[in-house]
Amino acid sequence: MPAEGGAGGESAPGRASVEAEVRVAFARYEEALRRHDIEALNNFFVVSPDTVRFGIDEQNYGFDAIAAYRRESAPVHPQRELQHIVIVSIGAGVACVSAEFTDPATVGIGRQTQTWVRTAAGWKIAMAHVSTTRSKF
Repeated sequence: MPAEGGAGGESAPGRASVEAEVRVAFARYEEALRRHDIEALNNFFVVSPDTVRFGIDEQNYGFDAIAAYRRESAPVHPQRELQHIVIVSIGAGVACVSAEFTDPATVGIGRQTQTWVRTAAGWKIAMAHVSTTRSKF
């Protein structure tokens, strides 16, 4: 990251504030994921036909497809652990989150990337991608 201006032209304190806000939202999303709270999980996504979530075995285009997937999806493994969480603000209203996860049921290392946008209702996920590696590195 550049020392001044950041990726979105904001100051370092502005970037830190956005990143802290998104870190809280991301932690709440993870809590809902662990509880398998479908309503809460759906509320983290932007309600739009342009919202996208790519999963390990699925492609969800639009909020309705994401909500339908959530209704049918199994809970995450209770021993899921996050590592290497990186949050970068792109501007006052956009941030990206990348994280890795492990659990006994996942072959290799799971990876997730989310693009969060600031809305009138708070921080929401506009794009998400989940994948796995074939090895634990």
